[in-house]
Amino acid sequence: MLSTVRKTIHKYNMLTSGDRVVVGLSGGADSVSLLSVLMALRNELQLTIYAVHINHNLRGEAARQDEGLARALCEDLGVSFFVYQADVRSFADVHRLGIEEAGRKLRYQYLHQAMVELGAQKIVVGHNSDDNAETVLLNLFRGTGLKGLCGIPPVNGVVIRPLLEVSRHEIEAYVDKNSLPFTIDDTNLSIDYKRNAIRNVIMPEIHKHFGNQTAGLIARNALFMRDDEDALVLFSQKKVRMVPYGFSPKIILNVDSLLSHHVAIARRLLRDAISELRGEIGLEDITSAHIESIIDIAQGRTGREISLPGFKARREYENLVLHKDRQTQRFCHILSPDIPVNIPGMTIKLSITPPYYPLYSKYCTHSLNYDKVNMPLEIRTRRPGDKITLPGGTKKLQDYFTDTKTPRALRDSTPLLAHGSDILWIMDKHNRINVAYQAIDGQQACWVTVY
Repeated sequence: MLSTVRKTIHKYNMLTSGDRVVVGLSGGADSVSLLSVLMALRNELQLTIYAVHINHNLRGEAARQDEGLARALCEDLGVSFFVYQADVRSFADVHRLGIEEAGRKLRYQYLHQAMVELGAQKIVVGHNSDDNAETVLLNLFRGTGLKGLCGIPPVNGVVIRPLLEVSRHEIEAYVDKNSLPFTIDDTNLSIDYKRNAIRNVIMPEIHKHFGNQTAGLIARNALFMRDDEDALVLFSQKKVRMVPYGFSPKIILNVDSLLSHHVAIARRLLRDAISELRGEIGLEDITSAHIESIIDIAQGRTGREISLPGFKARREYENLVLHKDRQTQRFCHILSPDIPVNIPGMTIKLSITPPYYPLYSKYCTHSLNYDKVNMPLEIRTRRPGDKITLPGGTKKLQDYFTDTKTPRALRDSTPLLAHGSDILWIMDKHNRINVAYQAIDGQQACWVTVY
């Protein structure tokens, strides 16, 4: 077992010499054997090891006994021991979660807290290959795609799982051989939880008909599928990026490019885009029906939009835009000489004398005919009746936005330099200036600088 763990650590680059690690120690056979193996590798890898026990306070005296056993084991091994008390039932009620899911979330929350408080680099947990096989089946029955069938990741950010290629049978043999004390959580015997039903009912039947190596084969196949998943993730990352769009980040996908892919790739790109947009909650509450509805929007005419959990998808000319459902930020500020005005993403200043700035690309300065400019000027978003004079004549701002195919969301948030209904400068990617206010050689000018 020690050899397998050593190979797994090196295979996935889980640890670096000198790492400080937090080990999740429940007191069960998995976590006890994990701590023992890491102690055996401590000098070889130059590790500093801390053990953290989270008491879920669900099992009364049995939970206190688990805590006591974990504490005594750490005293025997000379490992620093820390305990966190979790109120799982209250957390489950507040967040409307099942007890199993609430316990998992709180465990990782406290393990991350311990890692920060102890200045550690990694969190080490004791999932084994049988756990991985059970997870694959659980995800299969839930109807997840390829990512779910990859099972438990060996490395997930700062969380590592050195026992993932070790079977439960090997772990039991290890703790027996080394006379390691461990507890048995009697709730694991209940089939009220889905995972326990898979572990105690379904897996024994699979072993009965297909042999005792089946769990290992399922786990091994999950690792192969993870390689496929990783390759597809790398492909998707080149296609899906969060970009500034108005005053909030959004995902923009070219429709022709999206629809040119096989539908399986298009669905993946959309799932990855949604996960990137929604952050921590990822694809929670997102179904295959949502994905198909977005593809339908992409195939439709410009302007079509659909509201989905926490975000919207909209066809805007040649692009599909995914954005969080937020109110447009409108603004209006008076621009007086030499007094900077801050708006989201930029600062603007009006100068009567020529500004002197180094020629950095972040500066954008336009000169205006001082004799034509009427004070006060405003920096604002659009209003009905706005117009601008361009080389071809005076045009309504609404028509300008239509001609330049400016997305609707940007029309309501584009900064404008204005006097009354006259727009002097449209601060968009086209950067248009009202020709009626352009500076003329020999006449006094004023300057508006964005930085």
